[in-house]
Amino acid sequence: MSHPNTLGAILCAGLGSRLSPLTRTLPKPLIPFLNTPTIAYPLNHMARAGITRVGCNIHHLADLIPPVVDRLALALGVTPTYAREWEMLGTAGGIRGIWEALAQPEGTLVVMNGDAIMNIDLAAHLERHRTSGNDVTLVVRERAERQPGKVWLNAQGRLVGLREHRRPGAASALTEAEFTGVQILEARAIERLKLAPGDTITELYGPMLEADESIGCSMMQGFWAALDTPALMLDMARACLEEPALFEQAPLPEPVADGLFVYRPGAIAQGVQMAGPVFTGVNVRIGAGCKIGPNVVLDGVTLAPGTVVRDAILYGMGDVEGEWVD
Repeated sequence: MSHPNTLGAILCAGLGSRLSPLTRTLPKPLIPFLNTPTIAYPLNHMARAGITRVGCNIHHLADLIPPVVDRLALALGVTPTYAREWEMLGTAGGIRGIWEALAQPEGTLVVMNGDAIMNIDLAAHLERHRTSGNDVTLVVRERAERQPGKVWLNAQGRLVGLREHRRPGAASALTEAEFTGVQILEARAIERLKLAPGDTITELYGPMLEADESIGCSMMQGFWAALDTPALMLDMARACLEEPALFEQAPLPEPVADGLFVYRPGAIAQGVQMAGPVFTGVNVRIGAGCKIGPNVVLDGVTLAPGTVVRDAILYGMGDVEGEWVD
């Protein structure tokens, strides 16, 4: 069911510097995860929640994003709008810019990151937000090891702190959670943001907490992944191939053998040795004598006979030969 008063925003303007050198040629939202541009996943979450209008802010390699998103949005029944940033505006200015590009609608804006990889029932969090009456709801999760955290909840699960910001009278014994990047805002909250470089916590959420205003949280469970480095990309791809049910949106075909996810078995020559987990997409040809796996994702490649690929993601590289390891 569509919600005409609820719109989406996907943050796509960042440089993705931690993913360099991959992001020198592709903006982070177009980096493929399991053969699919990462922005396809938040777009799909929006569509499944009944959101049919989605804005994206674009800056780094900006011209590459609309042609891809337009095709994805068409397939998902979503209408995209773009807010081009000639200077990076951060999360605060980015959200304000998207809202203005969407003609400053009254209603609710659901914000996700362009690299959001998670299992989330977005419609359920939207319903909790509406029921709460809050101007802002942040979707949070239990803090994972090596994640920044700094989201503070009291014993009742109420949001009482972000970074150094606290509600008046917040207890000292607090539970630390982490922010998923999913945020739900009413127009009256977005109006307080400036179309200028800024951070939402500094500009809006922190001051709202300190003034004891209507900002809350909704707790999510289940899979969530940060794909901030090439190593994390490979680690998460490996995890999803080893446990296919881990990531609900993973575009995996039925395995042809244990751990072998192959879209076109006929494009693999006789005598190829494959050790799972391995995922080969639609645009793959593998020559005789190749050794593939473990921990390999392939698409947009033709492997010459005798090519060796192990612990690697090869995408959009055309003709490939030799050894590609780690």
